[in-house]
Amino acid sequence: MGGTNARRRLHVGGKYSDLTVVCNYRQWAVHRAIICSRSGFFDGACGSSFLEADSRMIDLSDDDEEAVNQMIHFFYHLDYLNHPEQPRATIFRHRASSDARKKLLKRIDMSLVCDPLLAAAGCYTPESPVSPVSSMDEKVPFDLTEKAQRGRSRTPPLVADDDTDYESVEGDENLPEDESHLLLHARVYALAEKYDIPSLKQISRSKFEMAMACHYDSADFPEAIEEVYCSTIDGDRGLRGIICEAFSCHPQLARTPDVLAIIQELPSLALDLFKLERGIPVSM
Repeated sequence: MGGTNARRRLHVGGKYSDLTVVCNYRQWAVHRAIICSRSGFFDGACGSSFLEADSRMIDLSDDDEEAVNQMIHFFYHLDYLNHPEQPRATIFRHRASSDARKKLLKRIDMSLVCDPLLAAAGCYTPESPVSPVSSMDEKVPFDLTEKAQRGRSRTPPLVADDDTDYESVEGDENLPEDESHLLLHARVYALAEKYDIPSLKQISRSKFEMAMACHYDSADFPEAIEEVYCSTIDGDRGLRGIICEAFSCHPQLARTPDVLAIIQELPSLALDLFKLERGIPVSM
């Protein structure tokens, strides 16, 4: 546990760093002892007479900046995109409480209720008990209703934090949607293959599979397909197999305009889907 915390502190502060990773306008101060133990590429680059080893700088500007950032994060944390999302759960609890109280006010006519606290404060004097209303034509005595309304007018109304009328907790469209990160996982997977990081490749595949199961209808799905089929070789079925499984479970995906355009541009994907339709193993 102590070693894990030490690696995290080194990642945050960059203390004693002896190598700089550059990607376009971003830089990361890293430690060769850590990244070389994770990556065969960095081990070779730092242990040879390459220019990178002499200048103590490695330029990865041909790669995606955010994917490189997640790769660096993995070197120190052995994971990536693992930040908790507790604020979202707090919003749900708050709005669920507000919604329940708001619905309660709609169902109960408070003008028929004598509040003992308001009576003690002198807002109104409770009248003698009134018999239940026997018919819709009979009305509550005017003086009781009027005094109760005057008493309640001093109590601040129960209003939600914003102007939104919450009809249901689940149906609130103003909450931010969970990001699928399909495209990012695909790019991290490609980096793990490119820079010889087997453990990162395995983790990114697992994250991609989970994201695909939960967000197969994500707007990133077409672009993620293109990334996978353009950044991996035909023999690498790690992510391609997951995509084919998504098409197998949800055939309607192939009929959406964006996905259909990608299929027309990628012969290897079209071949996989043809095999899938004919019952031929896609690995052949």
